[in-house]
Amino acid sequence: MLFVLLPVAAEDPFARYFPDESLAKMRTGRVLTASIPSDHTLSLLPAVMSADSIAAEVKGHQPNIGVEMSSIITGLPQAMDTPEGWLLLYNALHAVSTMKGITYYSATRGSARVLFTDAYVIDSADNKNRLADPVFSEILPEDLIFTFQQDSSFGKNVYAERFSYRTDHLVVKMENLTTISYLFLPLIQPRNLGSQVVLIPSGNEVVFYGISYLTTSFPLGDRHSREESLKNRLVAMENWLKDRLSGQAQ
Repeated sequence: MLFVLLPVAAEDPFARYFPDESLAKMRTGRVLTASIPSDHTLSLLPAVMSADSIAAEVKGHQPNIGVEMSSIITGLPQAMDTPEGWLLLYNALHAVSTMKGITYYSATRGSARVLFTDAYVIDSADNKNRLADPVFSEILPEDLIFTFQQDSSFGKNVYAERFSYRTDHLVVKMENLTTISYLFLPLIQPRNLGSQVVLIPSGNEVVFYGISYLTTSFPLGDRHSREESLKNRLVAMENWLKDRLSGQAQ
C-alpha cells in the first residue's frame, strides 16, 4: 500500500490572539471595526497579556463614544519579530514628527483633510520645548514621552504617550494633557481623549489593533459620523506606520 504524506498546514501565527472567524476575515485583507457599546466591552481586542488591563482602563473612562479596529499589515520588507525588526518597529512609533501632514477622511466634513498640521516631541508637559524624535538602540520595557500636536479638528494640544513592551507585543497609549476646545468651548477635559494601539509582529507581518475613545459632557451631534472620524483617524495611523516600516515614508 502506498502512503502519501501531505504537508500539514502550519498554524497561523496570529491564531492564538483572535477567534477563527475574525482572523479569517483579516486574512482576506479586511479591516475589522466595531463601535464601543454602552457597557464598554471590547470585541476586537487581541488576546495578549495586556488585554485585561486595556479593557479595564477603557471601561474606567466610561467613554461617550469609541471605536476599535483590527487588521494585519502584510508584505513588509523584513521580518518584524527579529531583534532588528522589533527595534525598527519601536523607533518607527517614536518618529512623532513624521506624523505631520498625514491625511484622513473626515466623515463629519465629508472630505479628506490633513490630520496633523504639526507634530513633535517636547521635553515636558509644562515647558513644551521642541525635541528631535528619539532614536533607540535597545527597546525599553516602559517609556514615556510628551508630544505636541496641532490637530485639524482639535487644535493645539499636549499629549502623554506611554510605550510598553510585553515580550510578544507593544502597546502605545496616548491621552490629552490639555483641555481640548472646539469653537472656544471646552469640549474634552484632560485625559478624556485616549487612544491605544497594540502591535504584534510575526515574520513580515504586524497585527495593528487600535482603539480611540472620548468622554465629554457636551452633545456629540451625529454619533455615526463621530465614530467614523475616530475610525478613520486610526486607519490613518495604521497607514502612517505601514509607510514607516516599508521604507515608503519620506
